[in-house]
Amino acid sequence: MQINERLTDVIRGRTIELVSKEEGMVTILFDDHSRLEIKTTGGPGANFLGEGRIEMVEEDGDSLTLFGEEDRAATLRLAIPGSSVIVKAQNGEVEYSG
Repeated sequence: MQINERLTDVIRGRTIELVSKEEGMVTILFDDHSRLEIKTTGGPGANFLGEGRIEMVEEDGDSLTLFGEEDRAATLRLAIPGSSVIVKAQNGEVEYSG
């Protein structure tokens, strides 16, 4: 897997406040009220990140892995590689799309 440097730069250090999972979508709300929305395939997976900070994001084809504090990680299968991830600021402004 390769580090997704653009996405890592946008969300590194943000603290997870809430993870919402439903069929085809995982939404992570950060404590600054920004949000990470990931379109996925399959059912929702377990949240292995807890409420810590995001440290790094790796991406390889349709796999996206979020790494958090204390060696926690969550791997998600992207619905459409390259266009399934969006980060929005508190005001709704798009900070990242890919």
